[in-house]
This record gives sequence, structure tokens and C-alpha cells, in this order.
Amino acid sequence: MSRGIIIIGSGFAARQLVKNIRKQDAHVPLTLIAADSMDEYNKPDLSHVISQSQRADDLTRQLAGEFAEQFNLRLFPHTWVADIDADAHVVKSQDKQWQYDKLVLATGAAAFVPPIAGRELMLTLNSQQEYRACETQLRDAQRVLIVGGGLIGSELAMDFCRAGKTVTLMDNAASLLASLMPPEVSSRLQHHLTDMGVLLLRKALVQ
Repeated sequence: MSRGIIIIGSGFAARQLVKNIRKQDAHVPLTLIAADSMDEYNKPDLSHVISQSQRADDLTRQLAGEFAEQFNLRLFPHTWVADIDADAHVVKSQDKQWQYDKLVLATGAAAFVPPIAGRELMLTLNSQQEYRACETQLRDAQRVLIVGGGLIGSELAMDFCRAGKTVTLMDNAASLLASLMPPEVSSRLQHHLTDMGVLLLRKALVQ
């Protein structure tokens, strides 16, 4: 008897994998395990939630139960994986365990938080769950410091600025997105942010 496929994670990659597996095999047992609610949302929407006055629940596109019914899955939301025994093909949480034939890790990325004093007070905005935990704090904030001038940091700076907040964007590079775009395009982005009222701190390190 097939023990099926276990997927750890519930984001875009996990959902696309489920859809592709089901195109090839409608019956293989599929189990998804994740620490969040497993409801579907579009992650890039997090870059626009403040100016559009959206709450975390407004981002939900499909409830986890609907997804499970549509693709014949077993879901275990709000579940942390504590151990993986690759030899025995077993995944363990604090109070459950699952056997598998194949295992996929699709947990996505985690935001980097600098190892500095007070790091526990810093907020990260990398998931619907994280936004739900801090949405009131972000909505009520008057001044916002964003660490990291990449694509997401730049988009968040614009979004907070549109929401009427005082925004500082700091990055350790001499120019924003230097590794992704030509200097003239980076310069135009920097001018646009400055024109919006964003204070740019370049070649700056959090200490």
C-alpha cells in the first residue's frame, strides 16, 4: 500500500506541486503539513496592504478546506515538524507522525533579521501569518524604518509612504537594487522614492 507523498509547506510552490501531481495521478495519497492556516493568498499582495487598508483576512483567496476537497488532500495546518527520519521515511510533529514514500520540503524563504540588540522588536512581513500578527502595529505606526532596499523593501517603502507614514529605507549598498538593474534605472528608482518623501540611507549598516 502506498504511503504517498508528504509536502511540508503550503505556499505557491507547494500548491503548484499539488496541482501538477494531481494532473498525473488522481489517487496517490497527498498530505500537506504547515505551520500556518494553509489558506491561499498571493504573497506579492503583502507589499500593498497598508495603503489599501487591507486586513490579513482580506488577502485570502481560497480556504484550506476548499483546496483539500478540490485536490483530495489531507491537511495538517498549524503544525510544526519536529523531526524527519529519512531512513525510516517518517515525519514527526510533537504529537503525530506520518509515513511517506516521497517527501518534499516547500517551506519557502525566511526574512533575515540582523543579529543585533533589540532584534526581538523588529517586524518581518514575509507571510499572511506574520502580517496578521502585526497588522495593528503597522497600521497605527507613524514612522517606519525598513531595513533592506531590495524589491520588497522598495515596494514596502512606497506603500507605507502612500499610506501617509514617514518612511526611512536603509541598505548597505551604494545604490538600490544594484545587482538587478543598470545604474541609470536604479538612479531613477531612488529619485522616485525621494520624490515620494522616503529618506534613503545608503551604505548604512544596522548596529
